[in-house]
Amino acid sequence: MEYNDNLFLEPSEGTSDFLYRVFPWVDLTERGRRHQVNLAYRPSYTWYDRNTEYNQAGHNADLGLSVNVTRHVDLFFDNHIERSEEGTSDRQSLQGASRLPVTNLSSTLAALWATGRDESFRVSCTGESLDYDSQSPSEDSREARGEVTWRTQVGDHRFLTLEADYVKGWYDVSSSYRQGSGTLGAEHGVTAKKRLFGRVGVSTYTSDGRTDYVTVNPYAGVAGEFPRGRYDLGAGVLIREEEDADTTCRLSVVGTAEIEKQWRRGDLSACLETGHEENYIDFDTPGFTTFVTGLVTGGYLPAKGWRVDGSCEVRGDDYLENRAGREDRQDVTVRLTGGAEYQLMKQATVRLDCHHRLRRSNLAEHEYDENSIVLTLNMYTR
Repeated sequence: MEYNDNLFLEPSEGTSDFLYRVFPWVDLTERGRRHQVNLAYRPSYTWYDRNTEYNQAGHNADLGLSVNVTRHVDLFFDNHIERSEEGTSDRQSLQGASRLPVTNLSSTLAALWATGRDESFRVSCTGESLDYDSQSPSEDSREARGEVTWRTQVGDHRFLTLEADYVKGWYDVSSSYRQGSGTLGAEHGVTAKKRLFGRVGVSTYTSDGRTDYVTVNPYAGVAGEFPRGRYDLGAGVLIREEEDADTTCRLSVVGTAEIEKQWRRGDLSACLETGHEENYIDFDTPGFTTFVTGLVTGGYLPAKGWRVDGSCEVRGDDYLENRAGREDRQDVTVRLTGGAEYQLMKQATVRLDCHHRLRRSNLAEHEYDENSIVLTLNMYTR
């Protein structure tokens, strides 16, 4: 059962309602000497107390297959299908939530070659689709993606790295798009757990419906590990050349840092990530963004059978809009969660979660505040 005070993520005077969900699930795993198969299926049905026109069934299924072909070569085949409500997946850039059904289907085939010398080569191809309800203002879309990652040793404690991908996308009505990116890097190991690196990233975007652009992002930094965490952080410049516009140059910081701590009755972790993203499969996305995200999560066991946990995530986005007549957008999004779980019996738990989400933006129509309380009874067998 859930109470939500802003179902559609509206800027003001949000619509509230009580929701009731039932979601059985099954997880199966089969392991062999050289292969593993994982199947997870979670159907659901949602009833709305007042907005009954949004009552709907949902599906969430994952099928994964991994095969160890030789000592150094593995194959992976992953499939995912999800039928859910628009807005509940909280795709970062989009405005509002219609609560109409949307189906996301994706399949990935990948091959990995790796050796014990920290060398690897991976190639993958992915197909993904988004199918919206006929009443939704969003357009259906399809995307095909090919990716290559390569890492090789070129001397004592020296490595070359390459990451590249190419994407072709199609919207149901609007123009198709092409997107490519690549990052070439060199690393030098200073110690067993610290290395210096330099990288150059390039990306391109071409479409008849949006402004074409090219970005170049050279940066350098340091990566390493310590007893309870790791880091990979670099700084440089981001050069962007846009069709019929001046070339721009700005500071660029790219990387991640993670730290975690565990106690006998609790745990705490923190993560910082910053960089640039491009994702166009959602028709309404503003596109290229420079982002920074901070996430803190923790849990504690106050008494036998009890667990309390919570998280705080803050994300800032600076979108460079490439649709005609649209303004650049700057968002700050905050997500706070807190929950408590009690083990009723060996195979049953009850859980209470509280959620708060808000977004502040230079464009008022993209702002929202949302609060929800969720009570869940979970029964399972093994």
